[in-house]
Amino acid sequence: MKQHFFLLLLLLLLSTLSFAQINYKEGFVVTANGDTLRGFIDYREWDLTPGEVSFRTSATSGTAQVFNPSNTRYFEITGMEAYRSYEGPISMDKVNKDDLTYGKADTITLISRVFLEKRQDGPNVALYSYKDSVKERFFILEKGESRPRELSYKRYLLATNNAKVVEQRYYVGQLLNVARQQGTLTDKLQQEIEATGYKEQDLLRVISKLNGLSNEEIELDRKSRIGTAYFAGLALSRGTIKTYGADHFADADENPASYMPRLAFGLDVFLNKNVQKTFLRLEAGLTNASYSLMKREQTGNTSYHELSYEVTQQTLSLSPQIIYSLYNKENLKVHAGGGLAFNYSNYSRNRYRNQYFSPTYNYQRPPTEKDSYNALLSFWGTYTIRAGVIVNKKYEISAMYLAPGTITKYVSREVKTGSMNLGIYYLFRDR
Repeated sequence: MKQHFFLLLLLLLLSTLSFAQINYKEGFVVTANGDTLRGFIDYREWDLTPGEVSFRTSATSGTAQVFNPSNTRYFEITGMEAYRSYEGPISMDKVNKDDLTYGKADTITLISRVFLEKRQDGPNVALYSYKDSVKERFFILEKGESRPRELSYKRYLLATNNAKVVEQRYYVGQLLNVARQQGTLTDKLQQEIEATGYKEQDLLRVISKLNGLSNEEIELDRKSRIGTAYFAGLALSRGTIKTYGADHFADADENPASYMPRLAFGLDVFLNKNVQKTFLRLEAGLTNASYSLMKREQTGNTSYHELSYEVTQQTLSLSPQIIYSLYNKENLKVHAGGGLAFNYSNYSRNRYRNQYFSPTYNYQRPPTEKDSYNALLSFWGTYTIRAGVIVNKKYEISAMYLAPGTITKYVSREVKTGSMNLGIYYLFRDR
């Protein structure tokens, strides 16, 4: 079963490689000459600030143009994200503890031409960010200024104690100066600025105060990108059970799979609701499985014991997953992912049966039966792998592999159960 599922994942991956990874959204570009071009921009869920973007006048056809910080002043994906070009100094010192210098901070800077992402553009101050493989940096642009300037933050290891990290929070002074120049610096605001960390949400909170936003507006802005949606569906579950070690049924003669319906429902959380390329899924599932293992053991030339083991299992599972879209277009998305599964099982049948037959003497002994044959665990865990296709934003067809998990605690033997699930889901999404 595992081999079949990995083959499915491979086929899905190969199929996506035959398509261009495009996701054109309505937007516009302001060129270096000041011309405004309206059309569609290939919008990605960028982990790092993009160095260039693809633009064309039609969302589905036409020749694409490439724009970069050298030939672009500004571009915007309407209602989603916006970037401006910047040419100037950019700090290159590292801030991860394993990469820090000793004794003093690294002051190296490069004059670069890059895009800055607009985080907030208010009446007094704008906040921008730039992230590359070195680190993430933040920039501010005050009203009346023409070029953003970097908020400076440095870290280094103390020369006399290389386990102690020294922080140089120059950005605090920069923000305090902005507040003083605006005449908005109060004791409370000063305390907030001095407590501000060098991360997006902290800086946005301060910039919002400098722009005169209310607490409600700040919270609304914070939640603007994260989105949630619900789903529900039905799958066909192919369940399997297998015993290992010193057990009669470790090499069972018969052990057919169990085919049962599986009800699933849950919640998706999008890291960027505009793209919906990466999302966290919390899925609950409810299913039943019925297993019957058979084994014949010879005891003489013709006599034998016929052994059987029957298990009926009802399982409620809760599975947190991370899912990534391999192919991501408006009305067609192909994704793959995985996670953990925490399961609670009830066993309505757990029966062992042993019957002796002697064909030579035409004799069969009354069967010996034993309920609760194995001590089966109610709570058990495993992992999941899944792949699927979302069509027209509302329908998902997906396969989920629930890896075999151990449901016993014996030392010399164990019982494992898992499943393959193929289902269709309805997605309660408004976009």
